Amino acid sequence: MKRLMQILVILLCAFMWFGQAAFAGPSVVVSEGKYVMGDLDSKKDAKALALIEAKRLALEQAGTYITSSTEVKNFQLSKDQINTLASGIMSVEVLKEDWKMSGENMVVTIQIRATIDTSNLKDKISRVQEGESTENYKEIQSQLATLQKELSELKAQRQKDAAAGAKEPPSKEMKDRHENIVKGMSALEYVEKGNGALATQRWKDALDTFNQAIALNAGIVDAYAGKAFALYRLGKPEDALVSLDKGLEIDPLSPRNLGVKALILKDRPDQVDVALGLVNKALHVVPDSQRLYRIRGEVYIKMRKPRLAQADFVTACKMGAKEACRRAEMLRDKVGPKRQPERR
Repeated sequence: MKRLMQILVILLCAFMWFGQAAFAGPSVVVSEGKYVMGDLDSKKDAKALALIEAKRLALEQAGTYITSSTEVKNFQLSKDQINTLASGIMSVEVLKEDWKMSGENMVVTIQIRATIDTSNLKDKISRVQEGESTENYKEIQSQLATLQKELSELKAQRQKDAAAGAKEPPSKEMKDRHENIVKGMSALEYVEKGNGALATQRWKDALDTFNQAIALNAGIVDAYAGKAFALYRLGKPEDALVSLDKGLEIDPLSPRNLGVKALILKDRPDQVDVALGLVNKALHVVPDSQRLYRIRGEVYIKMRKPRLAQADFVTACKMGAKEACRRAEMLRDKVGPKRQPERR
């Protein structure tokens, strides 16, 4: 009986060890994306759209897998945070590309293998919670939905023309617009992946991914901010400022570019006031960004205005930024009782 109990204990320990190990390393999911070509599509466009679909399905599977992890259950992540985390720890490899006729149309099928790296998952979850990942994810999904609608409307217009008896091929203008929409969707997908890499502190991967987004669509403003933040964390602030200025040339009121630029300039004694002006401008555009309140809190620290800094950290804390809660608590003793307000 004693021997039997020893065996059961060993088996139980082994089971627990393997259960934990299941989330200690990479896991793999396989998914397929299909796209039916029309006369607006080039093979390049069709392949890109099939790949986007395959990655979307893989991301859903990765999110489901991650959600089943004990670590994630303990942290109570939102769906948007789960998706950001999944995109940041998932790498994709194309396994197969297949082209077949279906009636009068060519159909492309792309099969991919997505590897999900769940090592150090608890640390990565904490980073996702502290970042602006949810805000960025929602913005990207909104932009993707807009492009998807434009693509559907363009294809519907082409089908309407064909039904009306139009026999001429689509115009160059229509084909170019279709190609630009597809490029825009692919670029946003790279931005989403880049944001995931930032959230999990994979700075080099983030930099490479944002560069790919910019190569596809040089007008995608958030890619310049993401690239700049990666460069900043890689110890290249001057290169980061160049990237930010390019983004601000496209959109002078881009909150993300303004915020990252303020984050960099706050460390320069002669530029602290400029940093404050930038983050105030960004907050005027997006007044509910916990990330921007945290940045302004850091600017106020540099300006030796702890009371104002604490107020911003408290605001960010109420929005869910745990690190801001800790910063506010640390400043409480320094601030002391209320006195005449500091000038903003």
